Amino acid sequence: MGCLQRLLLRLFLQLILVSHASGVVVKSSHVSRSWRPKLKGRLFGAGNTAEKGDKKLGGKEATCFETFRAPEKGSRVCPSQCPFMQYDLTGVCLYRCVTADQCMNAPGMPPSIPDAESGICGLCKVPGCEQCALNANKCVKCEVGYDFDDGWCLPRTRWTWRVFYVVLGIVVVSAVAWLVQLARRPVVNQIAVDAALMHRSRSKIHNEDEERRLYPLRTNLCSEFIPQGGIGVLLHFRFQRATVHWALLVAMIMGYVAFKDYSLEGVSVMELEPQHEEVFETCLSLDSEDRMDMEIMRRHFLYATAFIYIVSFVGALLFAINQRRAFVEATAGVATMSNFALFCQGFPREPWGPAAPQQGREGLEDEYTKFFRDSPWGDSVLGVSIAWDLHDRREEVVEVLDNAIARMEAEHRGDGPVSLQPPPARSCPCLPDIESKLLGVESSVRVPPREEEEAAEDAENGPPARRTSRSWRGPAFVERFTDMETTGGVFVIFDTHDDLLKAVQTPVPKFRGTHAIRVQQVDYEPATVLWDGFNVTRSQRVMHVLKGLVCLMVLMLVWAVVFWGPYAYYVLSWAKVAGSVSALKGFSGILESTVLGLLITVGNQLVYAACTSIATGSRFLTTDSRDKMAVVLYTFAVSLNIFLDLALLTYMAHGFQQDSGMDEEALVRNPSMQHALFVQLVAYIYPGTILLPFLLEPLAMCFVNFYIFSWLIRSRPDVTKLQAEKCLECAPFDLNRYGDIIVNMVLCNLIFFLTSVKIWWMFAQLVTSCVVICAWDQYRFLRECKRTEFATNKMDVCAQYLTIFPCAVLAGGLAFKYQGGQAMVKGWGRDTFLHERSEWLYVAEAMLAHVVVHSLLLYFVVPLFVRQVDPQPCTYVEVAEKSSCNWFNANPVHCMRSLHYYCHDPPHIIDLPGRAHLHKVNHDIHAYYEAPDFEEEESFLSQVFSKASESFEEAKIMMHDAKLRVASFPHRAKEEVARVSNETIARVASFPRNASEAMRSSTGSSPASTSRSSRAG
Repeated sequence: MGCLQRLLLRLFLQLILVSHASGVVVKSSHVSRSWRPKLKGRLFGAGNTAEKGDKKLGGKEATCFETFRAPEKGSRVCPSQCPFMQYDLTGVCLYRCVTADQCMNAPGMPPSIPDAESGICGLCKVPGCEQCALNANKCVKCEVGYDFDDGWCLPRTRWTWRVFYVVLGIVVVSAVAWLVQLARRPVVNQIAVDAALMHRSRSKIHNEDEERRLYPLRTNLCSEFIPQGGIGVLLHFRFQRATVHWALLVAMIMGYVAFKDYSLEGVSVMELEPQHEEVFETCLSLDSEDRMDMEIMRRHFLYATAFIYIVSFVGALLFAINQRRAFVEATAGVATMSNFALFCQGFPREPWGPAAPQQGREGLEDEYTKFFRDSPWGDSVLGVSIAWDLHDRREEVVEVLDNAIARMEAEHRGDGPVSLQPPPARSCPCLPDIESKLLGVESSVRVPPREEEEAAEDAENGPPARRTSRSWRGPAFVERFTDMETTGGVFVIFDTHDDLLKAVQTPVPKFRGTHAIRVQQVDYEPATVLWDGFNVTRSQRVMHVLKGLVCLMVLMLVWAVVFWGPYAYYVLSWAKVAGSVSALKGFSGILESTVLGLLITVGNQLVYAACTSIATGSRFLTTDSRDKMAVVLYTFAVSLNIFLDLALLTYMAHGFQQDSGMDEEALVRNPSMQHALFVQLVAYIYPGTILLPFLLEPLAMCFVNFYIFSWLIRSRPDVTKLQAEKCLECAPFDLNRYGDIIVNMVLCNLIFFLTSVKIWWMFAQLVTSCVVICAWDQYRFLRECKRTEFATNKMDVCAQYLTIFPCAVLAGGLAFKYQGGQAMVKGWGRDTFLHERSEWLYVAEAMLAHVVVHSLLLYFVVPLFVRQVDPQPCTYVEVAEKSSCNWFNANPVHCMRSLHYYCHDPPHIIDLPGRAHLHKVNHDIHAYYEAPDFEEEESFLSQVFSKASESFEEAKIMMHDAKLRVASFPHRAKEEVARVSNETIARVASFPRNASEAMRSSTGSSPASTSRSSRAG
């Protein structure tokens, strides 16, 4: 259910998001001016933009087909044999003289018309026109795929789109009608909804203190270690914070460069496409000083790119060292379950055996424990947890444990036995029961016969307040598992970490005298163990991964043919037609691009689901390894999709230039071509790729995962409480955000292949995107996700290697600017582009060299700066008392044997999020965790209303105090005036006396002192 919800969520999120970019990228430079910063726009080319035609006529006539700079205003420089000037797309403000026929039918140029009055080849303004009349707004012949209609060209695909719009409208109306009907259904199962909401609250991350409350939202996840999330969460948020700092630094550097180039003139022509009607007038004002400004800008951006590359490269290495040190420090200060377990291999594969212990025969757990205690390891061994072969039996084991959990929850609530209600009558039996599949009621909890008897007794005599019988436990429930075998692997649990270290150095004898035992330490926690992966060898797992990669490549090939192929065919069909870019600016064009972008979104989600399936099918031993594999595959698949989209984007930039025949030379030589690519790339990246998906994800996640399932559950009497709890359970937290952030960084770094003072604005938007992602992930982890533990730094180390690619893109951009993109190399032709002038090969070499050097430094140098620290001394009992998950209750078969084979009382309960209140202390089986139930969490709206009411009460008190102060103001003012008046009168009355005293003191003596002095004489 979680995978289906995730797929539906991602489809909903990107319905308009990525597809929005497809609708925006077809806009021209004029349309995109509205969102640009008010800073005076600049886009410099690369070096001297007129090297190919660095010839100024100076009043002389030009020869036919000779390239020259824009002449003086009003001068006619073309001879009568070729009297019309045509723009040369291989440079800035370059023209050539052509004939009227060449003006209308020039190869590699859009349809033009000769304007005899101005002497310039003007563009035909009819989209889809192959040959225009003498009037620029009237066509004579249309392109293939267009119908001629009274001087206009109409696309033949318009009927297909109209039919599609009708079908899409029917689907949307049906979905809205179903949602309205679902919300208005009568409430018949509110008890299941309440139980599910309680379980949803319990499954979230709570503080392991006496109050057991949720962590506050202001918790600093970059510095505070959350034991329930593991060290991986801390490293993940530190990575997000570092990304924000890096994007902010780049934005500040490029902003400073833009400010330095603000006063430079003469580059506004490069913001216009060459065929724009204003380009000729702008080119007339371009002189040698303006060309020098472009050279200055070239140097500024070259130096800025080099500085950013060095800072990013060195910063990535320093951050990798800091992350690994943070991991060591965090794990050294906290003792976890991994400090007390060894994984031992070499035991024979043995069946379950009898359904219950027999006289004179020990269970496998008892036999293995006795073997290790009789070995040199001694009594330091607490017990063992056997790894069973769950490959084909996992669903059966989960069903048995679900039955047990349902019974224990019923006893905990005092509900009595589990009972099922018949499903509601279906209004249309001919249609598939989609609601039942979404809710999972087809795989409902099976009620054993004994429970049916209890249900009949309770119906006759009334249910007891709390059933104490254990009739739902016993060997009868596990008879079908007697043929289940072990995998030969066993986890041995020790009392202290020192005992474990001694055991590693002490060999053990052969098991039963024939089986040699291999011992290895574990670096993962029991909550991250995938117990169905122990029957797979390393070679088999490698083969699973290789098969998965082949399947992924086949799927991507099918995706390219089925989804991306039609989209590419559609784009290429209008990108080759003059004027079609302008025609797609309206609502119809945006809607068509949105629908086509939705097809790409579906393909992306199929690839994402395939990556997850491949990682799951590879049967890794831990969730950390599985998630790392999924993120790498997902990043690779998305990157390939991006490069395919960028190939189309380059071609669309040609349409933006009004030139379908643009060769590779123009990309590097012509700054206007770089400007066209910049506009298209920015429209692709922002906001549809790096911002809107993350803004809409909270709304979609809360609505799809909460309200729809709540409405379904309360309207269905056949949904049990356990099924309702699974439907409304919070999704687990994942670290796939690493891939999203890396892809966003790569996309933004691609801009460094181009040159524009607006680069700072793009990275400012990346800062906004990173802040939004970090804020939403913090809220999602603390409020919308169930307990998920990431015990190692494997994902973070993988992310450190993934950061190689953004830095490699920067290296490629620097090489591009230094070798070709900025030097304006002469003599580049279509045939010699990659032969005589191998600038693109230099770019590839620079990127490859960076990948190699960066990888070697991460692998060999970075670990030298990390010092290993021994964990804090602690005993297993001390850790087990604080952690609900241990090596025994994380093992599903071990819990099932504790319930039905050994019949422990209380038994080991499978550790699941939201079930911690079912754990009971039993020292005989090394179960030490028991905690009170969690406090019931208020809903989000209740919290909002509570805060609002508190604020309202505070405001009322403040207003009341203000009213009292205003009412008492006249009285207080009167008292203050009276006081000041009395003080003034007193001062005036005492003025004569004070003045006389001052005069006497000034004479130096008083009468009394004079008489005393005379008597003394």
